[in-house]
Order: sequence, then C-alpha cells, then structure tokens
Amino acid sequence: MAQQKGTRMTSDVYQRLQSVIDESTYGGTIGIAARHFQTGEEIELNPDMIFPTASTFKTVLLYELYRQVDQGKIDPTDRIIIEDRHRVPGSGVIQDLDAGASLTIRDVAMLMMVISDNAGTDIVFDLLGKEAIQQAVQDLGMSSTSIPMGTWGLLCGLQNLDPEDPELTYEKVKELLKGKDAPWDANAFKETPDNDITTPRDMIRLHVAIENGEGLSTSARDAVLDIMKRQKLSERIPAHLPTGVVCAHKTGSLRGVRNDAGIVYAPDGTSYALSIFVKGAPDGVAGTRLVADVSKVIYEHYVGPIA
Repeated sequence: MAQQKGTRMTSDVYQRLQSVIDESTYGGTIGIAARHFQTGEEIELNPDMIFPTASTFKTVLLYELYRQVDQGKIDPTDRIIIEDRHRVPGSGVIQDLDAGASLTIRDVAMLMMVISDNAGTDIVFDLLGKEAIQQAVQDLGMSSTSIPMGTWGLLCGLQNLDPEDPELTYEKVKELLKGKDAPWDANAFKETPDNDITTPRDMIRLHVAIENGEGLSTSARDAVLDIMKRQKLSERIPAHLPTGVVCAHKTGSLRGVRNDAGIVYAPDGTSYALSIFVKGAPDGVAGTRLVADVSKVIYEHYVGPIA
C-alpha cells in the first residue's frame, strides 16, 4: 500500500478502511472524504491530496449549467445542432451521431453525466465558458480545484499532444489513443493548475452545495440531482450497496485513476456526500474494486450492516 501521509487510523471505521486498503492489490494512492448530512460526522483519509479529476469535473459543469439557467443565460430546452467539430473520442455516443442531429441542452448534459459523454461535455464546457467554470469553482470554495480544459484537452494530454494543434483531428486523436497506455508522466496526470485537478475534500464541498441548493434555485437543484441519479456507471460507489439505495454521483477514469464522487441516499433517510479518489494504480480493476469496498465500509458505518 502507498504511504497514506498524515493519517492515523484509530477508530473502528478507520481500521476497517485500512484493512480493505491493505488487502487491495491496486498499488496506488487513495483519498477519501465523507460527510454525514444529518450528523455532520466526517471521515477523511488524504482529504487534501491533489488528484486528477478525470471525468468527475463534469459535475462542476452541471452545477454551473443550472446556475446559468437560474440567471436566465441558458434555456435547457434550447437545441444544439451536432457538427463534425463537436466530435471527441472516448466515452459517449454523440461522436457517432450524424451531423445535423439536434439535442436539447438538457439532453446533452444528461449524456455528459449518465454515460460520461465526452463530446457532450465539451459542448457544455464551451457553452458555459472557461472563466465562468472557474468562477463557480471559486464560489463553491473549492480552493484546490482547477478545471482549465474539457475532455479534448485531457485526451490530448494522455499522449502529450497539443490540443490547440490544428493538425489534430478527431480521427487522428482517436487512432493515437487506440490501444495505447498513457505514459505515467503524461500531461493528463500533472497535479498543477494547468490540468483538471481536485481533492476529495473539495468534491465534498461541491456535493454539499448541491444537496443544500447553495447558489441554485429549488428547481435547478432538483434538476441537477435528477440527472445525477440517472448515472449508468454503477461499479464503484453503488456496487455493494443494498437495494433501495439511491446514488447521485459521477465516476472518472484515466490510466491508474479510478474516481467516484456523489451523494448516497439510504432507505432509512440517512444521506451523505462521499468522494473516493485513486491515482497511480497499475491495476485499474483492483482500483475499481477498492472504491466499491471503501464505499461499503462508509455505508455500514453511517447506516448499518449490509445483510
């Protein structure tokens, strides 16, 4: 297990977390932050360590999108006409649609969140603007978070390509990424503000703000959570949780990176924000399992044993 700096495992929940981390073969570093909404109890392990966001930054975009809806700047029923320039490789389906297809802004945001659509993400990113996104980060008090680029920039960073290079077409980047592991020193893994980075604690701050409707009207808050609860990627935070639990969350993956952050709603009314971030893990499958195992420990501590 990588050294967990500045953390002392003393209480039962920390001992259980230490046990599942020690048993994992993931080979990287993990950061955890959780906050119980009813009691305020927090569980933290490396909460201020910097991690690549991978696709978890898309939740910030969703928050800012509906903040701009509240401000009257964006109508979520307006339509986006898909063009060839919108295509981005990786996860998602918009890249496969015919040019001329028409989607509402809400539908694009839905695809960005529920299947992590990269093209949809960059459409939303450009619609909001980089400055507005970073202002949202600041307004949320996410002091260690930076989101200077969308998914095109992240994907180019996996192979140290210049995202502004006019010679880099969708087809070329897709081919360059095919079957290739990103080098460990790739730009996409940099822990500096010119990359998309965050901390487990910052992501808790985001989800507490969403749950409490900070900066959002009631209708905007409900719209954000409705989209987040439709997440289709369920092998991490929700994986070991019992039937009836609802998770509003967003995963993120790059080489060695296995992240998940969101809100868990238990059937008994308990709810909590949770962020689990893994980096530098040569065994990505084990990293995914570890996130699921950690989520189970947190749930059983906050809610009770899972039968």
